[in-house]
Amino acid sequence: MKNLLTRTASGIVFIGIMVGCLLGGDIPYVCLMLFLLVGMLSEFYELTIGKGKWLQKTTGILFGASMWAASFFLFKNRSPYFDAKGFIALTMLCFFVLWLVLPVVQLFRKEEKPFLITAYVLSGVLYIAVPLSLVNFLGATDRPVLLGLFIILWSNDVGAYVFGMLFGQKGKHKLCPSISPKKSWEGLVGGVLVALASGYALMSLGLLPFGIFSTLSISLLLAVSGVFGDLIESMLKRSAGVKDSGKLIPGHGGLLDRFDAALLALPVACTCIFILSLLALPE
Repeated sequence: MKNLLTRTASGIVFIGIMVGCLLGGDIPYVCLMLFLLVGMLSEFYELTIGKGKWLQKTTGILFGASMWAASFFLFKNRSPYFDAKGFIALTMLCFFVLWLVLPVVQLFRKEEKPFLITAYVLSGVLYIAVPLSLVNFLGATDRPVLLGLFIILWSNDVGAYVFGMLFGQKGKHKLCPSISPKKSWEGLVGGVLVALASGYALMSLGLLPFGIFSTLSISLLLAVSGVFGDLIESMLKRSAGVKDSGKLIPGHGGLLDRFDAALLALPVACTCIFILSLLALPE
């Protein structure tokens, strides 16, 4: 009960900070997202590379932050030369430069497994910096919609937790027992239902500018991909032999523990919105 109260209180505080930064203008948004990016990359490198290796870690963090800042600037200005192809080109360029820098640096350092460290640095940028950069498709110009996506994702977490506790803990319908023994199919279904209801409510209140088909499709994708995002981070922690990625948020662990679902779900939702805008499907 004490842990639940701590988790609830810290969650409310963090959600308040998120809402304030998402609706408070460009500067609070940029500060929030760069804080999340740097924090999650730091946790990822701590889990994979381990202690020390500050030069490699710093290189990955600087490249990730630079990629995010470039994508924010380009999405914010909506340059006619920057579209989906432009984002792919930017990502490939950042990886190419990073690939040129890291192996050369490693050639002149005495490391036990230099190539593996290089792979970890690149993986962190791919796992964290690229998804957060893609979120700028909405975050740079339409943050109320991005907040709506966060609300659906948070609703999915609550629904999955409640339905899992009520119906899944004593059952045999485990979702992925080798990675996360507590997750159940009942929790997945419950999370999806609550996410769909939350998306429909936001649409009805005029907080999401989509029709019912688009809203429910996006809500479904958010819920399902969010579960897989959570499982991927659980796989990372199991590989590293730790329970939490960090200790920043009381009751929740680290930033990766709190935003693991968002790293996969939000880019998927942004891609869905981008495709729907291109297709201009009738509602």
